[in-house]
Amino acid sequence: MIMALEPVFIMIGSFLLYRERSSVSAIAGLGVAIVGVVFIGWGDIGLSQDNLKGDLLSIFGTAAVAVHLMIGKKLVARMPSYLYSLIVFIIAGAVFALYNLETGIAFFDYPPKEWGIFALLAVVPTVFGHILFNWLLQYTSATTVSMNILGEPVGASILAYLLLGERLTGLQWGGGVLVLGGLACYLYVGARIATREEERQRSYAQDAQVLPENAS
Repeated sequence: MIMALEPVFIMIGSFLLYRERSSVSAIAGLGVAIVGVVFIGWGDIGLSQDNLKGDLLSIFGTAAVAVHLMIGKKLVARMPSYLYSLIVFIIAGAVFALYNLETGIAFFDYPPKEWGIFALLAVVPTVFGHILFNWLLQYTSATTVSMNILGEPVGASILAYLLLGERLTGLQWGGGVLVLGGLACYLYVGARIATREEERQRSYAQDAQVLPENAS
């Protein structure tokens, strides 16, 4: 559930660093979606020292992803998104390699099944996740891109229900509806704002063409 705070971190960071403002309707949509995520994960909430450690790591990880997207939003305006993704992956790989060396974790001594899992992790969440997100940064805001993460608990719950036979409570079903409703509200408001901005830019361009004609 803590990962659901990623759009909030980015929204606050974008305002403080870049003075990007969000409408009240968009903030409301974000809030509704986060409440839905809380409902979905309510049954897994626990209080213990291990849970606290995990929550702190999750907060730091969420903050790191938020910073990554905010930096990426600026860099993909100056370089291809695939190049930015490659730089991020190289840095991440180097950090993990140093961590493995420091802690003595093996690099290659794993059974074939584990290598298959590693390959799936590399292809599905990396190629179809992070690379796609970095590409989308060229066309929309970091906050909008990060909003997609709020749909993950919904998708995971549906897959667990269909593939693993896990039962979902009424609270979880209701949370899923709230998440999807909040996402729809946020994206709808964002689309309207983008349309108005395009119309304003088009109007400015037309006015700029008319002025020289009148002057002549």
